[in-house]
Amino acid sequence: MASYKLKRKTFTQWDDTDNLKRMKDADILAEKKKQTYDYGSIAKTAAAGAAAGVGAGALWGGVKGAGNGSWLNKRGAGAMKGMKTGGAIGALLAGGYAYHKSKQRAKENEWYNKRLAYAQRQAKRREAKDWKTNMTQRDGYSY
Repeated sequence: MASYKLKRKTFTQWDDTDNLKRMKDADILAEKKKQTYDYGSIAKTAAAGAAAGVGAGALWGGVKGAGNGSWLNKRGAGAMKGMKTGGAIGALLAGGYAYHKSKQRAKENEWYNKRLAYAQRQAKRREAKDWKTNMTQRDGYSY
């Protein structure tokens, strides 16, 4: 039997913070901050871009050719030059794009973390007030 997990779609940055308003204090206090930057995924994307650039550069350089000598030497030298150039350009383009996307996500996560910190401060304040009220308004309790 297949099990399905439903997830609510969020459309704006306000959706997550509105969810904070609906949570109970214990859930707010247990909530973790979201990660701002993910440099590991940026590096992986840059490496994939470099690999694609190496392949494309080798193909282009092999077709174009470079240097002096026989036909085969020209093609080999062109492929090597194309691999170096293509790898560098591919890594820069893919890494730059991944950083740009990560920067947008980090901005949204910083917004959420700021709202979460405020909600957690208020939840701690309410919990402390409730604890004091429960302790001081019991039967047989005296200051």
